[in-house]
Amino acid sequence: MVQVQDAAQRAHTKERGDRWDPEVTYVIGHQRPDTDAIASALGYAWFLNQIGKKVTPARAGQPGEQALFALSRFSMAPPMLLTGVAPTFGHCARHQGVVAPDAPLPAAMARVAEGDRIVPVVDPEGKPVGVVTSLALARAYMAPMNVTAMLAQPCLSIAETPVVFRVSDRISDYRNQLLRSETDDFLVVSETGRYVGVATRSRILQPPRARLILVDHNELSQAVADAEEAEIVGVLDHHRLGNPPTAAPIPFLVDPVGSTCTLIAEQCQAHKLEPPEGLAGMMLSGILSDTLVLRSPTTTERDRAAAEWLARLAKVELEAYGQELLHAAPGLTERSADEILDGDRKSYQMGGVAVSIGQVEVTGMESLAQRREELLQALEERREREGLALIGLMVTDIVTGRSHLLCRGEPWILTALPFTRVAEGEFDLEDMVSRKKQLVPMLHAVLEEAF
Repeated sequence: MVQVQDAAQRAHTKERGDRWDPEVTYVIGHQRPDTDAIASALGYAWFLNQIGKKVTPARAGQPGEQALFALSRFSMAPPMLLTGVAPTFGHCARHQGVVAPDAPLPAAMARVAEGDRIVPVVDPEGKPVGVVTSLALARAYMAPMNVTAMLAQPCLSIAETPVVFRVSDRISDYRNQLLRSETDDFLVVSETGRYVGVATRSRILQPPRARLILVDHNELSQAVADAEEAEIVGVLDHHRLGNPPTAAPIPFLVDPVGSTCTLIAEQCQAHKLEPPEGLAGMMLSGILSDTLVLRSPTTTERDRAAAEWLARLAKVELEAYGQELLHAAPGLTERSADEILDGDRKSYQMGGVAVSIGQVEVTGMESLAQRREELLQALEERREREGLALIGLMVTDIVTGRSHLLCRGEPWILTALPFTRVAEGEFDLEDMVSRKKQLVPMLHAVLEEAF
């Protein structure tokens, strides 16, 4: 008699492997987290907890090979995984007293007398089989039978079919259906169909929202899935501005340094706090990764000072560990096309069109020719699937400090690119190594001028 949303309806609901807690504030990096995103989530969460703010570090995806190497090297656990932060029916459910199917009507009457608008009827296995409403009780009372017989009826005999959702169902996927529904109370069940609680229309239409502090990014296009439905309560970043509006003022620090971990190290120093050895090693890894061991044009004197301080705390030799870190990521031959293209890929809006640029670091360009056609085909598949005007992969040789760009896009964009073409779909970027400071601004200029 109970009708849980069917498979066709649920096909539009993104299944989540985890569930965020409305009582927790999460410090979280961008999707496809690189070493700096993982390290800054851990580092900033530690710092905020030290100064009395209760937060939890999180990540929006699986760490890359380099980040995994650093975590293992310094015996650190990765942040918890959050694959999405949309409000679900589970977030709105409140446990409410139930009655058994064979319980007499007075059991349900007692619940209604205490203020419950509906009374779930739950079988011995914990699964709901209907609901008793005050209207159903009124009909039973008006039925042509004596009072004793009426009261002896089992609750199941007058139970109605409720609308039921699972705890993981996203509210936004069913908002239109909810607005058209004639009921104000909905049952919520676990993934196995066991009763969890009741969600009211008023709470569903104003659900709790996840509280996020964004690190190493400030654009929703790069944030954890469904971040537009969350409450952004802080930002710590070193990239260009593309942040969403907030309902109230928030702590917001975006500074042009080479790594978010540099900003965290400076805040620790300002508060006379020294991160533990393992955490210092992770934060050092974030700086060295983002600055190519302090050789990238994004590197500042602040990055160098922070790296030296963290290296002392981590008890490592800075240059030697930096080379160890850079060589930790596998080359092009050891990874699948998906791992290469999506391991560190970011999305942008440029000149009114959607662009996505990935970057991969190698210790030689020899293997690029072997994988070129496969990678170009995979880029084109992503471009069509994601509706992109341009998608590229920046292949950076960390030994020579030079890069090539593989890309697919609208013909007019490819023609306008100010780079030397070395093969079909491949351009020589010469001594360009920074996506953020060199490639992305140049692409912005090309696309903005075109419009």
